Amino acid sequence: MEINQLKPVDVVRNDYGSWSHPEFDKYWEANFNDAEGCSNEQWDELKRYFNIETFQISPELDNYDQWEKYGDGGDLSDWNPEKPVASGDWFLMLIYGNEDGAFAEWAKEKVA
Repeated sequence: MEINQLKPVDVVRNDYGSWSHPEFDKYWEANFNDAEGCSNEQWDELKRYFNIETFQISPELDNYDQWEKYGDGGDLSDWNPEKPVASGDWFLMLIYGNEDGAFAEWAKEKVA
């Protein structure tokens, strides 16, 4: 079983505040091309491939108007999502907005 441990990298967000881990981008392009999403099974395979656990957050519960603005306008530059409070060394894997709002996907190494 091939594992390519995903590690933290410097986050340099674009002008709209979006960003994705470069290794995630390579995996996505190789496996999903231009797809907008993937199935739960495909996401589980991605997590296995990178040996990670993931945790998604959204400002929806804290500030619904702000969350809606991010999804509608696409500008996330003033949103600075906080790391999950769960134990582990979480690092940002994705931050993006779409028609469903704004989201940040955190990752950490999966420990056996």
